[in-house]
Amino acid sequence: MALALVTRIPNLGEAQVAAGALRASGIRAEVFDVTFGGMEAPVIESLGGYRLMAPEEDVREAREVLRALRSNPAPPYPDDATPWDDATPWVDAAPRAVARRGMKIVALLVLGTPFMLWLLFRLLAARD
Repeated sequence: MALALVTRIPNLGEAQVAAGALRASGIRAEVFDVTFGGMEAPVIESLGGYRLMAPEEDVREAREVLRALRSNPAPPYPDDATPWDDATPWVDAAPRAVARRGMKIVALLVLGTPFMLWLLFRLLAARD
């Protein structure tokens, strides 16, 4: 079974997503040049990107799957889920954002406390 070039994709993340979409469609797809691209990303991008390869007999179908994915990238909502339903991933984003904000406050307190103590002692020493 020989592999053939399906397409070149300049971004590694997008290449991995495209390969995953092809695998989900039943096509054995592989991303080539990952190791070299990890070290020399500008070079691989100037060469056209990462090679997305599939078996020769599946190349036409793979290109059709990718064309369909590009024309309609967002999956439709399931009939029983809406954007505000707890089953959707968008609802989970709000608590994570609040947790991140809370961690920033904790980091500011932890990292800022030594500075504030130093400043307080300096002001008290200068007062004497």
